[in-house]
Amino acid sequence: MFKSIQQRLLLRHPLLWNTKIVPMGVLLLTLSLCFFILGFALNGISFEESHRNFFDFDATLVLLAIVISLLVLILWLVHYFKNNVLKSFYPTSKYHVFKEWGLIFVLCFGLTTPIFWYNLGKETRYRSYFSREELEKRCATLRAGSFFLDGSYSYHEIDNNAVVEAAAADTVIVDSVETNSEVRNYFMYRGKKYKNTSLLNKNVNSYTIFDKKSDSLAIEKLKFWLVSQQKDSLKQLFTDYLKIAKEHQLESNINAEKWLTLINDYPLFEKSHTIGPQMTNDEYFPEMYNNQTVVRDTIDRYIARDKTGTEQEFYKYYVPEKQLNFNYGRMADAYIDPDITIETLIIPVYFALGLSLLILSFRVTSGRSWLIGLIAVIILNIILGICSAIITSSFTYGIGYCIAFIIVSVLFFNTVGQNRTKGYSGVVLNLFLWLLPGLIPLLYELINSYLSMQYSADYAVNFHNSKAYLFVQWMEDHVFEINWANIFLIGMAMLLIGKKIRLWRGIAEA
Repeated sequence: MFKSIQQRLLLRHPLLWNTKIVPMGVLLLTLSLCFFILGFALNGISFEESHRNFFDFDATLVLLAIVISLLVLILWLVHYFKNNVLKSFYPTSKYHVFKEWGLIFVLCFGLTTPIFWYNLGKETRYRSYFSREELEKRCATLRAGSFFLDGSYSYHEIDNNAVVEAAAADTVIVDSVETNSEVRNYFMYRGKKYKNTSLLNKNVNSYTIFDKKSDSLAIEKLKFWLVSQQKDSLKQLFTDYLKIAKEHQLESNINAEKWLTLINDYPLFEKSHTIGPQMTNDEYFPEMYNNQTVVRDTIDRYIARDKTGTEQEFYKYYVPEKQLNFNYGRMADAYIDPDITIETLIIPVYFALGLSLLILSFRVTSGRSWLIGLIAVIILNIILGICSAIITSSFTYGIGYCIAFIIVSVLFFNTVGQNRTKGYSGVVLNLFLWLLPGLIPLLYELINSYLSMQYSADYAVNFHNSKAYLFVQWMEDHVFEINWANIFLIGMAMLLIGKKIRLWRGIAEA
C-alpha cells in the first residue's frame, strides 16, 4: 500500500514523496498511540502505596522513547538525504523551501512527543477514577479527617504586635492575639486560651484542588464543630472518611464512634488521643529518647518488631491516611497541576524547531559549510561567555548575540541581493538559521533586565506603581504567550527566508 502511495506522490507531489511524509506520519501516529496506551495501562493507582516507588518506570520510558526516536530519525534521514532537488537544480516553486521546512518541522515534532503522549495517557488514567466534582468532595473529606490525626501544629510568634506564622507545609493561619516577642506555648481562639499542643491547633493535609482560603475555612469549621460539640457532624465526617478507606480495601482499627471518643477531650482538647496516619510510625531508636526534651508516647504508641524483625514504633489507633493522601494527591494534581499543558507543549515545539532548522540547513548548504557553521557557533558562544564573565553584566551575552545576528543577516541578504558568488555565504546562512530562534527570547531577557534595573533604582519611590515594574510584571505573566509568538514569527520569517534561500541556491559557487 505504502509503495503505491509513494509512487503516486512521486509523480504528482515529489516533495511529499521525498520527505516520506505518509509512511513517517503513520509510523509516528502509531508510536504516539502506543506510548499513550502504555501511559494509561501502566499507571493504574494501587491505593496500598504511600509513596513513589524506588524504581521509577517513567525514567525507563523516557530512555526508551529517546532510543526509538533516534533510530527512527536516523533511518528517515538516510532516505531523506538520498534525493535533494535543491542541489540538483530541479525546478521548484518559490515557496518550496518553506513547505519543505514545514514538513520537516512536523516530522521532528512527532519524533519529540512520545513522552508527551505517555504522560497524557498517565494523567488521563488518573482522571478516569473520579469526576472532578466527586474528587473535590472526597478530598474535602480526607482533608478534614487529617485534622484529627498525628501531624504538625501551627507555630505562633508575635513580633511588633503582629502575628507571624511559620508552619510546616500545607499549614493554614489560625487565630492568635496578645503581644509577646517570644514564642508562646498557647494561643487564643474565640476569646479562650488553648495550649499549642491542643487539638484545635492542628494543621491539615491539603490538596492542590483547594486554595489556602479554602483550607482556612475548612479548619475554622472543624474547630467550631469541636468547641460547639457538634458530635453528629464529626461522627458523619469520620464515617465518610472510613467509608472511602473501606472502598479502597485499606485497613483501620477504629470506627467512627471510637474515633470521636478518642479525640473529643472537651473543652481544652489537650489530652486527645493520637491517631496514626498509618499502622507504623518510624523505626525505633532508643537513643533518640535519651534527650529529656523528647518524650516517648507510651499511651498511644507501642514498640514491636515488624515482619523483617526490625523494631518499629506502632500506633495503637490508626487509619490509612498516608495511602489516601498520596493517591488522592496524584489524582488532584492530574486535574489542577498536570504535566501536560499548552505551556509544557512548547518544550517539544522548540526542540522540533531547532532540529528542523539543523536538518534544513544541511539540506540547502553543504556538509562542509554546515560543519564550519557549527564550529563558528560554538566559538561565538565561548567568546560571549568569556566576555560576560569579564564584564560581569547581564547585558553582554544578549547584546553580543544580537550584534552577531545582525552581521550575518546583512552578509546573507547582501549576497542574495547583489547576486555575488556564494563564497562562504553557506556558513553565513547556517549561522542565520541557527541564531534566529534565540533572538526574541534574548531580547526579552535584555528588556526584562533593563527595566528591573530601572525600577530597582527607584526603590524609594513606590516602585510597585512605576511603569517599568508594571511592564516587567506583564512580561513575566505572559512569558508563554511571548514564546508562542516567537514560534509564529519564526514561521513567518521562514516564509520570507525560504524564497531568499531558493534564489541563493541559483548563485554561482565561485
